[in-house]
Amino acid sequence: MFFIDRETNRLLTNAFIIYLVISGIPVKDNRMQKKKELAITPLLTAIGLAISAFTAFWLYEMEKKSLIISFQREVDLRATSLHRELTVNFEALQDLGIFFGEGFLPDHDKFRALAREILKHLPHIQALEWIPRVTSDNKEKMLQTIRKHYPGFEITQYQQGAMVPAPPKDEHFPVYFVEPYKGHEMALGFDLSTNQARREILETARDTGLPQASASITLIQDKSTQKAFLAVMPVYKGAHNTLAARRKNLAGFVLGIYKTNDLFRQSRVSGQISDIHMVMVDKTDQNNDRLSENFSEIEHDHLEHHEQPFYYEKDLPPLLGRQWSVTSHPSQHYISSNISPLPFVVLLFGIVFTTMITLYAGLLIKRNSVIHRTVKEQTRDLIQAQEASKDFQNKMIEMNKMASLGAMSAGIGHELSQPLGTILLKCQMLPKALNQRDYEKSLKFVGDIRDQAVRAKEIMDSLRIISRDARPEDKTSIELNRVIRKAEVLIKEDLTMNRIELKKELSPDIYIYASPVQLGQVVANLLTNARDALEDAEEKVITLRSYIKEGNGIIEIEDTGSGIPEEYQSKIFEPFFTSKAIGKGTGLGLSMCYSMVLENEGDISFRTAANKGTCFIVSIPLTRS
Repeated sequence: MFFIDRETNRLLTNAFIIYLVISGIPVKDNRMQKKKELAITPLLTAIGLAISAFTAFWLYEMEKKSLIISFQREVDLRATSLHRELTVNFEALQDLGIFFGEGFLPDHDKFRALAREILKHLPHIQALEWIPRVTSDNKEKMLQTIRKHYPGFEITQYQQGAMVPAPPKDEHFPVYFVEPYKGHEMALGFDLSTNQARREILETARDTGLPQASASITLIQDKSTQKAFLAVMPVYKGAHNTLAARRKNLAGFVLGIYKTNDLFRQSRVSGQISDIHMVMVDKTDQNNDRLSENFSEIEHDHLEHHEQPFYYEKDLPPLLGRQWSVTSHPSQHYISSNISPLPFVVLLFGIVFTTMITLYAGLLIKRNSVIHRTVKEQTRDLIQAQEASKDFQNKMIEMNKMASLGAMSAGIGHELSQPLGTILLKCQMLPKALNQRDYEKSLKFVGDIRDQAVRAKEIMDSLRIISRDARPEDKTSIELNRVIRKAEVLIKEDLTMNRIELKKELSPDIYIYASPVQLGQVVANLLTNARDALEDAEEKVITLRSYIKEGNGIIEIEDTGSGIPEEYQSKIFEPFFTSKAIGKGTGLGLSMCYSMVLENEGDISFRTAANKGTCFIVSIPLTRS
């Protein structure tokens, strides 16, 4: 049984809700929503089954590849062992041939002793033979010599299932010596040249001067159907460096008889897996003659070997003029025992897991309507709350502006009263000067009126910094000190009334890219904040600086107040946080400054020390062009 704990259930449910929200399913279009919900279950099923099938198939292919590598390694090992076994046996034949060199022909007893010594070390050689070249000149002498050991010796041939005397001819190649004699009695005296296959191998060895192996043959002395082959080595009397010399000076052949089953069985490596069907094949004549195989009773699939999925063929190096190879394919038992059930377990687990997930998704989909309705209602409430919060924040900002204007109203009124009083006085004096036709004085009065009106306009323009709505899209290139002066106008008289000294350290020609209204409100708020910080200070000084640093225009507003307590330093830019007494602040001034500076791609920070004051640093990018 597959269980899902409470925590997993909660996580899956939340993930499903997030999917529904992100997927953008239209709430009002119920039909579209139902179509998407109905598509989820078959989609999950298809994806789960596809992943499971792919994973299982990948694991199966990996195991199959590993099996093929292991299988081929076993075959390579067997082929190497077979080649080594053939080489050792043929070297023994060459050792025997040395005693027949340079015209020295051992007698019967010496041959038997030497052959027995070789067979003792290589017992799977069936027989060793001496095949002399018998001509009309030496025939009688050779027959007399051999009949001392075998009185009934005759040169014979195989005809109609029996051995019969061979008719006289110019050249015979009879089996003269054979060891062991027992079991090979029929072979003694058999003329190999009377058989076409044997005659061809003798002629090839004679003409090339090299040892040669025959194709598979059936031994006349063997009643079984087991295949064998002959290996012959030519022996010469005198020179044999040319074809004519080899044909003239041929003395005979040293011959070894090898049964392929015995050789193939002898080449089996100790501990090697026996569930692989291996066949020794002679490919020399392009007929792929099957010489031997490691076991005869095997579960065949009634297919040709090259159609087997794991068919593998390993060629041996050419040896004695023959090209042998080992062909193989694994048995069904070998395949089934070397491929684990893991891919099928993974596939089954994937199907079960996919089914459980699909059923669980179906349960979630059934709850979709309730969840979707809840999400819709909560989203609507959240939007309404955000709109209410935004309206409330805007109202608080306006209240902050009005509070700032109220705090500066006395200073602003005093600033405005001076130019307005001068304008009123000059207006009263202007008619009298005109009546007296004193045009020079009249022009002076008009100029004074104009100057005072310009001053009043500048004060009113500065008021817009606080009263106007600030928008970040109003960015433009502006001289930094101009923004500072406009903000200074609003609070200059207020600072004078509170006996606060304003020091200015302004660097000229600093052009920044920002919203003049937003930056002006930032400066005005920071000056107001500095003014409030000096309410109880003994030394009341505000220092206003401007300079360029690292591609930014910098404004510093530093006071000589008591500094910001450490417990407040992490909160001063938070909305509605204030350390002032109730009724003396909204807690939005520094928060508003922080937001406006960020909107202008700038940065605001501060440094403070107890009883030494606070310095706010505003950094704004310089003009881009």
